Amino acid sequence: MKMYALGGFREVGRNAVLLETSHERILLDYGVKVETGEFPLKPEKTPNALILCHPHLDHCGSIPALYRKKAFPLFGTAATFDQSHLLWVDSMKVAKLKKRQQPFTLSDIERARSQETIITFGQEFEIGRSLIETHFAGHVPGSIMPVIESDGNRVLYTSDFNTISTRLLNGANAKEFKNIDVLITETTYAYKEHPPREETEKLFLEAVEETIDNGGIALIPVFAVGRAAEILMVLNSIKPKFPIYLDGMAREATEIILHYPELLRDPRALKDAFEKSIPIYTDEEREEILSSPCAIVTTGGCIEGGPVSFYLNKLYNNSKSSLLFTGYQIPHTAGRFLLETGRYRTQNIDVKVKMNVQNFDFSAHIGRTQLLEFIKKLRPGKIICMHGDNCQEFAAEIKNNIGIDAVAPESGDVIKLF
Repeated sequence: MKMYALGGFREVGRNAVLLETSHERILLDYGVKVETGEFPLKPEKTPNALILCHPHLDHCGSIPALYRKKAFPLFGTAATFDQSHLLWVDSMKVAKLKKRQQPFTLSDIERARSQETIITFGQEFEIGRSLIETHFAGHVPGSIMPVIESDGNRVLYTSDFNTISTRLLNGANAKEFKNIDVLITETTYAYKEHPPREETEKLFLEAVEETIDNGGIALIPVFAVGRAAEILMVLNSIKPKFPIYLDGMAREATEIILHYPELLRDPRALKDAFEKSIPIYTDEEREEILSSPCAIVTTGGCIEGGPVSFYLNKLYNNSKSSLLFTGYQIPHTAGRFLLETGRYRTQNIDVKVKMNVQNFDFSAHIGRTQLLEFIKKLRPGKIICMHGDNCQEFAAEIKNNIGIDAVAPESGDVIKLF
């Protein structure tokens, strides 16, 4: 078996891994580098199948382009497909807004959708002579970690995962994985510890309440998939006296998640939080809600697009209001620039922000301690490190300190696994 590193190696973004067995070519994810629109490398030969592990653009964002002139099965959970469809259409709008070349067409999306085969957790299915197991990843609703077994060898691809439970999801369970020969793992936070979720929630809620008490607006940018739902649950946990508004794709993505209560840790709590939030649809409504203290949960998470831009243009000079980030700010985005410089800069505006700006770690990725524990429990024969900025250092650490052969290839490399 060979592994083709098509994207996401020694970098974060455009994840794409091709496993070539003696009989099949199985593609795992096919994303996009969100900040630049860069695709992964193209497979030299048509894959026999593609397994989509979760609906984030850095893992799913280039898939429709693969189906322009080709047809092959696309496997994923129903929740993953529903959320991916939303993101694919939205990414076309973003490309137009940023005056980039369209990544694909609506026809490409329809061709990809026509190849979809829905899989569920705990299911085993075959791609040619390879056996695939699907495991719960704990990253976002519908996310999976597949084990690919071929010629007696077992490869686990983590995609993105989390072993710590949140309000939204239970964590992935290392005990599920038996006799793993090769582990292909994300290393996003290989050198970062996440604070306890309870501590993050407490500090976040204190910032929201302090803003409301000061007569301001708590503007909360969120990623549509997963993060919006979790933040609604956190806000609703204190039985707030202030209104909570939900805007943009965050609303649609949360509605999708609610269709899959079996995936959620506490579906009733999410349903209650969603029903108590107030949906916003128009600029007139957006203007109106800025007249009194409230919390606004809206896309986009890196303030690159979506309704958050409308609100920021109105609030950036308001020292009573807060801008409360809830996730990682991707390099070269408006959110990252604002955190580093205190300025909100887009194609149309460049201003100093007087709001109270804070960033809270609601990460859905595994942290350093948990990642090392996961590796020690599995003890695979070989580890491939990817999806991180320090892949080489982490691979060397695993090899030297844990005694497992570990490598960190570059995108474009081919690795012989067996």
